Amino acid sequence: MLDFDLLKDCYGCGACVNVCPRGAVHMTQAADGSYIPEIDEARCIGCGRCDRVCIHQHADKNHTPLGKEGCYAAYQLDTQARKASASGGMFFPLAQEMLRQGGYVCGCVWNEQMDAVHIVSNKLEDVERMRSSKYVQSDIGNCLATVRDLLKAGKHVMFCGTPCQCAACAAVTGNPENLLLVALICEGAPTAGVWQRYRDAKAAQYGEKIRNVNFRSKTPVGWTMPYFVLTTKSGKRHQEMSYRQNPYVLAMLQGLTYRQSCYHCEFKGDHGCADIIIGDLWKAGQRLIQKSENQGISALIVNTQKGKDWVDKAASAWFMEEYPLERVCANNSMLVRAGKENADRAQFFSQLDATPIETNLNQYIVHENGIKLRVTQALVAVGLYKPRGTRCVSCAGDKEARHEDTACKQIL
Repeated sequence: MLDFDLLKDCYGCGACVNVCPRGAVHMTQAADGSYIPEIDEARCIGCGRCDRVCIHQHADKNHTPLGKEGCYAAYQLDTQARKASASGGMFFPLAQEMLRQGGYVCGCVWNEQMDAVHIVSNKLEDVERMRSSKYVQSDIGNCLATVRDLLKAGKHVMFCGTPCQCAACAAVTGNPENLLLVALICEGAPTAGVWQRYRDAKAAQYGEKIRNVNFRSKTPVGWTMPYFVLTTKSGKRHQEMSYRQNPYVLAMLQGLTYRQSCYHCEFKGDHGCADIIIGDLWKAGQRLIQKSENQGISALIVNTQKGKDWVDKAASAWFMEEYPLERVCANNSMLVRAGKENADRAQFFSQLDATPIETNLNQYIVHENGIKLRVTQALVAVGLYKPRGTRCVSCAGDKEARHEDTACKQIL
């Protein structure tokens, strides 16, 4: 079964793994490091369940009007908790409310090996690990089956993931009323293989295991200039400016490292199934940036009555005001259209094992001017730099592109 080009069209969502009654399907890594299913023909009984839940083969089933129940600029009022999040911290109050109601949360965490994996939990300490962006496709494991069983037992569950992962959860569970689907605004997911090679290279460079990574640290500047921070086993921090300096993040922003299906994603705009969508509110404006103390502002897009009910339950935990949906779509275009494939992607992946990962990344990404970068770093170090309207590396090929240009994907 699953008779289509898996490398090109599969989302690696794991729905097929979670419904196979014989355990005949498992996920493996393709040559580009993306997760794809592999079927053990000796165990397969040809029941067709994998095909029936395949989100690629049934993508046309998903249709949820974008922002039907409202669109907001929002952020969590607890500033310290918001600092631990990538943008406005909207995931955490929703998850806390789910726990207060006796429910469970399914979200992405780093495991001991520093791989991104989904887990299901009703413990606050686990939910805290789900905060902040992990810029790599997560391994969904058997979480969808666990969520399905909890829902059948009458429990409420909040599932948070990319739009394709939300579609997989809906397909496996039937999307009952006690399931809350929260999708992240997503341009694409770098393959697990790229992250694993980069992680291992940094561990070798620093001479010890990586203990934690934060792709969007708000220290020392804030939300508008995030830092990529690796923390090693001994507790030492190593940091670089995420959008200007770190090759892993730059490669992602420039469309080099996504799995192939991300470049023609079928779950954009109204073609998803999430009750709520959250993500950065780029180009929020100085009033909101100052009001939030530059600690992050989110777009909160409510698509269903179920989503609105949960937003209302958690309303005391955040600031929110109505915001035009068309502005969110214009300034965060990945909400409505897939990312553009980098022209050098095939060449990059052809050298994935033959060339050291940082060398491979650096030869295909566009870097910011070195002198300007060093001056910026020096000003940040002494607290004199406040970023606003700076050039974006995503637009580096266009000398006229600025953050004020709504075509830019990283508008500040």
